Amino acid sequence: MNLSRKLRFTDEDLWQIISKHRQALTSVGGWNQYAKEHGLPHSQTLIQRLGSWNLIKERLNIQLNEQHRPRKYEEKELLEVLKKHRDQYTNIYNWNMYAKQHKLPTHGVFERYLGLERLEELTGFKSEYTKKDLKKIILEHFPEKPPTVNDWKGVSKDKNLPSFTTIIRRFGSWNTMKAHVYR
Repeated sequence: MNLSRKLRFTDEDLWQIISKHRQALTSVGGWNQYAKEHGLPHSQTLIQRLGSWNLIKERLNIQLNEQHRPRKYEEKELLEVLKKHRDQYTNIYNWNMYAKQHKLPTHGVFERYLGLERLEELTGFKSEYTKKDLKKIILEHFPEKPPTVNDWKGVSKDKNLPSFTTIIRRFGSWNTMKAHVYR
């Protein structure tokens, strides 16, 4: 009768193995590669028998790798961040750059926790503009003649308007926008 591979080792055996090879307990993937090369139990065997990967590392006093654990946010905390930094939320790219510099949640976090519609209400930021929306905004700021990309960049940044890339993405090109808006 063959014992399954998982049961070849007692829990005590597993603790001895990982204690002896503790330097290889970096990440699950790192351990699996090392275990394969050295004929050691797979990470799933360790986890099923000894507890979570981080629990195993804690018991061996090995520093935990927190980079793969997404931070959990409370809605109240996110609302406070938005209240304090609302003016920086001009578009997704700018916000993410600002958030990175100031160690704040990214756009994706706000969208996941609050939803896009609520985020837009709270910040005034609009992620999706229709051609009709953009035409109205462009004509409000340049009623007489079409702006150049540089003209638009100068106005849009100061007045929290959609970026020129948003306009190009929606219309296909700057010239197509000019033809559509000023025909």
